[in-house]
Amino acid sequence: MKHLKTLVLLCTVLLFINCGNKESNKKELAINDKATETITEQPEEISLFDRLGGEKGISSIVDNITDNHLKNPVINAKFSHLKPGTESYEIFKKHVREFLAAGTGGTAQYTGKDMVAAHTGFKISGKEFLSTTDDVLMALDSHNIDEETKKDMLYILYSMKDAVMDK
Repeated sequence: MKHLKTLVLLCTVLLFINCGNKESNKKELAINDKATETITEQPEEISLFDRLGGEKGISSIVDNITDNHLKNPVINAKFSHLKPGTESYEIFKKHVREFLAAGTGGTAQYTGKDMVAAHTGFKISGKEFLSTTDDVLMALDSHNIDEETKKDMLYILYSMKDAVMDK
């Protein structure tokens, strides 16, 4: 009987406290409802193209990628035909800019060869593919590109691996 009295007393106290806090509960509920609405709203997705800085950003990144390739001892022989200031050098950079812009959500039209045709005869090894990927990531680092964007670019690069590597 003693436990029953204690239980009734406890329930009465909790009921009294709960009734006294009705206003604060409503405010908390309103706050929680707004928080729920905010959470369920879809954030506007920013394209990879925009996260890379649009046309200007991609152009600058391509300049860095090309410089990295020419300095990279693992792959620079594959790019020995590209001399800065020559027409072939500028065409190469133009195609890479177009490819990156078109493939990341920009409006550019890619005018180069498809990936298989562009890389046929280069006999690209796994080591060379990884080294090329490192050059791209270094260029992104030099432009302070965030980790999520770098991961997205890495995914794209790896999706092209079979098209560019020699089998």
